[in-house]
Amino acid sequence: MFRRLKEFLAGTHGATSPEPSNEDIPATEEFSFESLWDDYERRTWHYDNAKATLGKSNPRLLNWIGSIDYSGYTREKSLRALIASAEPGDENRILLRLQDWVPQVQRLAGDWVLAHFRSLPFDSIRSNQRLILYLSRKDRLQNDPGLLEIKRDLLARTRGMTPAQFFGLEAMFRRFLFSLSFEDDGHLRPWILGDPEPFNRLLLLSEFQFSEITPDEKLRLQADKSVFVRRRLFQTQIDAGITPERDELISLALDPNRSFRERGQFYLKSIYGEDCYAIYHAKEGEEFYFIGDYARPEDAEHFLAGIRSGSRPTQQACMRALASAAPDRLNELDIASLISQNRRFRSILVPLLPQLLSIDGVLALRSAFERSSPFGTVSFLRVLEKKSFWTFVDEGLSLLISEPETALRQSIVRPIQSRVAIYESLPSPLRDSITKKIIRLRDHGQKQDQGVADLLEFTIRTA
Repeated sequence: MFRRLKEFLAGTHGATSPEPSNEDIPATEEFSFESLWDDYERRTWHYDNAKATLGKSNPRLLNWIGSIDYSGYTREKSLRALIASAEPGDENRILLRLQDWVPQVQRLAGDWVLAHFRSLPFDSIRSNQRLILYLSRKDRLQNDPGLLEIKRDLLARTRGMTPAQFFGLEAMFRRFLFSLSFEDDGHLRPWILGDPEPFNRLLLLSEFQFSEITPDEKLRLQADKSVFVRRRLFQTQIDAGITPERDELISLALDPNRSFRERGQFYLKSIYGEDCYAIYHAKEGEEFYFIGDYARPEDAEHFLAGIRSGSRPTQQACMRALASAAPDRLNELDIASLISQNRRFRSILVPLLPQLLSIDGVLALRSAFERSSPFGTVSFLRVLEKKSFWTFVDEGLSLLISEPETALRQSIVRPIQSRVAIYESLPSPLRDSITKKIIRLRDHGQKQDQGVADLLEFTIRTA
C-alpha cells in the first residue's frame, strides 16, 4: 500500500519521494533484458543512476529500467520512448504497464494494445505467456479494454492454431485459453482430453455438469492414465446423484489402484449389498490377492505366497496385509533380501523388526541395510537402538572410531545424548567391549568425541 501511494503521488502530483539510501540502489549489472523479462513486481530508483552509463550506450535498456521506476513521470517518459521506437521484445514492458496505477501511463499502454497487439507474431505470444497470465489475474483489469482486446485476439488466434502450436504452449496458459474458449463457443473442447496436463483435462469436469459430458468423453475419462482424473470423474458422478451400475462398481473394485478398489468395495456393499472379499476369493492371479485389502489372519498363507511369487504391487500389498494380520509370520520370509530390494518393502518391515527379531537377528541384517541405500547404515542403527540401546552404543562406538561422515556421526551421537533413562541391563561382555572402545575413542584425539566419551563413561558407571 505504501509503495502504491508513493507511486501515485509521484505520477500525478509530482511529489518528491525521499532519496534512497545506498542499499536501495542496485548495481547496474543487476539489470538486463533477461532479468527483467519475467519480473513484474520490481520497482527501482535506478533510472537516474543508470542514465549516465546507459543513456548513449544502451538507451533501450535504460527505458526498460525507467518503465519500472517509482516515479510515474519517469515511467511515462520511458514508455513513450519504447513505443516510439519499439523493437521485438519491447511489448513485454509495454504490456506490463497495462496494470499501472497512474492513469496516464496505463492509458498509453492500453492504446498501444488496442492498436498493435493483434499484429504481434506468435513467437511474441509464446514468449509473454506468463505476463499475459499475470495481467489476466488482476481484478482491476477484468473490464479493461486492453485486457479484453488481448483475450479477444487470443481466442481468434486459437482458431488458426495447429495442435502442435497449441500444445507447445505452457500448461497454465493452455488452461487459460481453454477457459476463454468455454466463455465463447467452446471450440477448444475437442482438444481438452488430449492435453498432457491432468489438471487441464479436469476442466471438463469443473466447467460442465456431469449430464453435459458426452458418452465418448466419459469413456475417455474412465480410461485416463491419471488416477486423479478418474477419481474425480467417479466422485462427480456420485455428487450428481447418479447411481453407478453394478458392473461399473465391480470394475472399480478390481482396479489395481487401492483407492479405487476401496470406493468400489464401499459402494458395492452400500448399494448392492455385495461383499468384495468373496469376489476376490473367487478370482485367480493378481486379482485374487486383492483379499489383502481385508488383511484377515486366516489368509496369512496366501499373503506369504503373494510375497514370494507375485508382482511388485502384489508383493507390497500382501506384505502390508501380513504385517497387519500376522506380523510374526514375516519371520518366514527372507527379510534381508526384501530390505535390499525396495524402499517400500523397507517402510513396511523396518518398524516391525525390533519386535520380530533377536539382537543377533538385527545385527545379521547390517549388510542388507548397507546395500539398500546410501543411508542404509543410519536405518540399521535406528532399528538396533530400538532393540538394544547398549548394543547400539557398542556398534556406534566402532563407527565413531572410524571417523564417519557428519550425518552418520549425528545418528550415533544424538540418541546417546538425548537418552534420559535406560531400563536395559548391561551384560559384562558388552560392558568390557564398550569400555575398551571409549578408551580408543579418547585416544583417537577428536575433540568433538570427548564429550561423548565422558557421557558414556558416566552412564556405564551408573548402569
